[in-house]
Amino acid sequence: MMHDYESISDMFTRFTTIINALKNLGKSYPNQELVRKILRCLPKSWTEKDFQNFPQDEESSKREEPTCYECNKPSHFKNECPNLKKKEQFKKRNEYVKKKKAMVATWSDSDPSSSEEESDEELAHIAFMAIEDEEENEVNFTFEELQNAYEKLYVEYENVCLKNKTLKKNAISISNELETLKSENIKYLNKIEYLKDKNSFYMNEIDILNVLQNSQLTLRKKIKS
Repeated sequence: MMHDYESISDMFTRFTTIINALKNLGKSYPNQELVRKILRCLPKSWTEKDFQNFPQDEESSKREEPTCYECNKPSHFKNECPNLKKKEQFKKRNEYVKKKKAMVATWSDSDPSSSEEESDEELAHIAFMAIEDEEENEVNFTFEELQNAYEKLYVEYENVCLKNKTLKKNAISISNELETLKSENIKYLNKIEYLKDKNSFYMNEIDILNVLQNSQLTLRKKIKS
């Protein structure tokens, strides 16, 4: 019911909010029934006699039909436009496909020996699961659209597998190179220790020779004296 303090615009905004909430809960009404409900909400000052001077001929009715701002076609609003619903379904499908692509990449890492047939079946399952529609917003996709979506996903899957194989080869190569460097490092460390021991030996030899040389000098001095 329209409140005394409300304007027609305020009442219509409140009415639209209620209708949208009901639609989210799964309850929808045709446009004719919505118009009747709006008329019943009007106060007594807005009786049918107030509309007697309004043009009611067929040509006038056509001019007053609602126009969709999405496709610019009459007889429905934007929120009821099939084109808009289809765009929303494509958006949901793409989001679903992106999530599944990440899962496909994980599967390829965890089980690289899985057969091509199993991968094809899984990809087909992903492509067809991506087009699940809500009952009240059901949009039917053509076979060509599904086929294109499947082929696109499969190509991306093959690219992911190819990149994964390349990364694995690079990882193996880097791992082998690391092991080689570790072996060379151990070899050089052992050589350093060997050279240290050898240097210590020669230093001891030098000390001994110095002692002998000093002893000889002392002995010569004593002999001369």
